[in-house]
Amino acid sequence: MTQTYSEEELKKTAMPLELPILSDDEPGQPQGWLSAQRVLVYFVIGVIIVWLLSGFYEVGVGDVAVVERLGQYLTTGHDHTRLFEPGLNYHLPWPIDKAYIIPLRQEHLLEVPDFDTSPASYLAIKKLWLREGRSLRVFDAIFDPYVITGDKNVLHVRIALQYRIDNPVDYLTSVYQAPGAPPNAGRINLIRALAAHVLIRKIASATVDQALYSGKAELERRLYSGMRPKSGMQAPMNQLGLGIQVKKVLLEYVHWPAAVDSAFNQVLTARQKAAAEVQNALQQANHNTTVAQGQAQAILNQAESRANRVVQEATGQMQEFSAIYAQYLKNPRVISLKLLSDALRQVMGSVARVFIVQPHQRLVLTLPAPHRRIIMPTSPLGTAGSR
Repeated sequence: MTQTYSEEELKKTAMPLELPILSDDEPGQPQGWLSAQRVLVYFVIGVIIVWLLSGFYEVGVGDVAVVERLGQYLTTGHDHTRLFEPGLNYHLPWPIDKAYIIPLRQEHLLEVPDFDTSPASYLAIKKLWLREGRSLRVFDAIFDPYVITGDKNVLHVRIALQYRIDNPVDYLTSVYQAPGAPPNAGRINLIRALAAHVLIRKIASATVDQALYSGKAELERRLYSGMRPKSGMQAPMNQLGLGIQVKKVLLEYVHWPAAVDSAFNQVLTARQKAAAEVQNALQQANHNTTVAQGQAQAILNQAESRANRVVQEATGQMQEFSAIYAQYLKNPRVISLKLLSDALRQVMGSVARVFIVQPHQRLVLTLPAPHRRIIMPTSPLGTAGSR
């Protein structure tokens, strides 16, 4: 039997059906997707801002900057490479632009050890060479670096080159820089090779004694030749347009090979002995010269003293004679008698006996036989007379 329901009963027993209502602000998209999209946009904007800000760079005092854009350096209106002055500057970020900061005031020191390589650097090759029974002299001639002097001697030499950059454009463009190589490796190797070439030529014009002892300062001057840039270390740098200026060349190490140590040590010993003898001779010469000068000065002083004394005595006698002569002019007879009296007093004072004879009187005197010659005393003027 079939049960029938009325329309009102069906409405009471029916369950209401709830459907989801879509918002007008989010038409058919989930909330998580929109958040990820916004984060991605903000991230890209931040990366772009950081990338643009990376173009700022600062050039220090005494430095300049050169900017390379897509493989070419930025130029001015006259096709000259543009140099950016010290301070804060900006270029387009990498990989569009690249800035090279060149220190113009900084002085660089580069050692050239091409002729002073340590034996430890080729010790393994030397052992292998000797193990095969080859000659040690041949090995030393090949691997032991040296230069040859003008008198056919060999020396180990190490020099140092002090330079600064004076042309930034030439400095950047003159030498090829291999990709992946250390910064300035090619440029440094080229400068070192040019310095070694100049060193070989200058050492070949000097003797071993000049290089080791007496002429080291002169050799440094010839290597530098700052006043003559066409003959010294600066010449090849200018010819290749490296953009550097050599300021100084130093001979850091000059020595003979270890194989001839004994011979050079004997030479050094002989030189030291010779120098000591020369020094002793100079000291003795100075002593003798000082003594001779003292004796000569003493003789001069004695002569001057005696000359002064003689002059003073002559001056006194002259003054006395002048005074007597003035009195003589006034009364000649009195002065004549006085002079005669003074002369007799001097004569009579040296006789043993005195005989007084009256006028027209004859007297026989018995005089002793002359046993000796009587020498008259020396006069004040230094003359001697006999009686």
